[in-house]
Formats: sequence, structure tokens, C-alpha cells
Amino acid sequence: MLIPVEARESFDVEPGRYKAKCIDVRDKEIPTRKGPVKGQRIVWEIDVPGNDNVQYLVGKNYEATLAKNSPLRNDLISWFGHDIKVRQFDTATLKGKEAILTVQDIENEGWPKPYHHVARVEPLVDEDAEDAEDARSISPNVVCG
Repeated sequence: MLIPVEARESFDVEPGRYKAKCIDVRDKEIPTRKGPVKGQRIVWEIDVPGNDNVQYLVGKNYEATLAKNSPLRNDLISWFGHDIKVRQFDTATLKGKEAILTVQDIENEGWPKPYHHVARVEPLVDEDAEDAEDARSISPNVVCG
């Protein structure tokens, strides 16, 4: 009898570009120079070939704002190829959406390991797929909330 072994989670990833899928959007308090603010952490599972028993994850924290030039808005525009034109946006709709992520290492003085930073979020477009537009399937006019 085969007994499956659950994959262990790891946020320890090498810098590079990865195919990824958003698996979670968590409420999180984000520290800023002006004090903590309400925010979100988007978590992606990345595809690392040859590591069947490890679920590699990366995440990025965002202030909960879609103000012009905010990191969240900029990443959504880059990810889906268009601006978000709504009063409210439900980030839970991001779960299951695929992307290409660029991960960079940032060295932190006093820490033994570098911080793995999601530097870029791009659309995943499979040119062979009939519906390559699915990578951009989020509507710019979806009103949620």
C-alpha cells in the first residue's frame, strides 16, 4: 500500500522567474514609517521542477489601497494587463489566478538568510492554449465588496 507523504511548505526559494498560482490572500498589519496599517499578504505557490515533496511559497505584503501608483495597483496592472476601474476590489478573487513571478534576494544585515522579494508579477500566457486570454481574465470593472 502506498501512503502519501504531504509536501512540506518552504519560503526558502532561489532568485529567478517562476510560474506561480495565487493560493491565499491574508489580512495582515503592515508596518510603515507612520505606524502599522491595514494590509494584505498575497501568497503564491511557485512551480519548482524536481521538488515533488516541497511546496515552495512566496508572498508579498501590500497596503490595502488601490491609490494611483500604489504597489498593489501597480502589480495588478502588470499581472492582468489593464487598470482596475472600480470603487472596491475583492482581493479574494485573486485566488487561483496564475502568474509569472520574478523573485529577488535582498540581503538583510544581521539576518543569516536573505529576504526573498517578489519583484515583479506578470501574466501567465500560454501561447499554445486556445484561451490564452484566461491569464488576463480578471475584469477591470468587477465591483466586489
